[in-house]
Amino acid sequence: MKREKIRRISKKRKTSAILFILFLSIIGLMVFYIWIYNHTNMMFREIEELQRKEANLAAQNRIVSVELDKLSRSDRIKKIASVQLDMVVPAPETLVVIIDPNSMKIN
Repeated sequence: MKREKIRRISKKRKTSAILFILFLSIIGLMVFYIWIYNHTNMMFREIEELQRKEANLAAQNRIVSVELDKLSRSDRIKKIASVQLDMVVPAPETLVVIIDPNSMKIN
């Protein structure tokens, strides 16, 4: 009779231990799932924020590019040079280059 009682106790302990371990495993998996879910949401929010920043910077880049094109037009530069700096367009010159074949040496 004592042996049967000891066996019953040990079977109950085994069952209780297995259920306890299973319960802890389920809780651990739930905590892990919640952590992964939270981390994923944070990453999506960060990605969306970075995409908004990228779109904003691209728009600013287009604006600056248009402004650069406007400021670097040759007629605008010519007008500023002549009006504000009193510069004039030089008369065309003819340039003649004479090469003396005797002065060239090949090493």
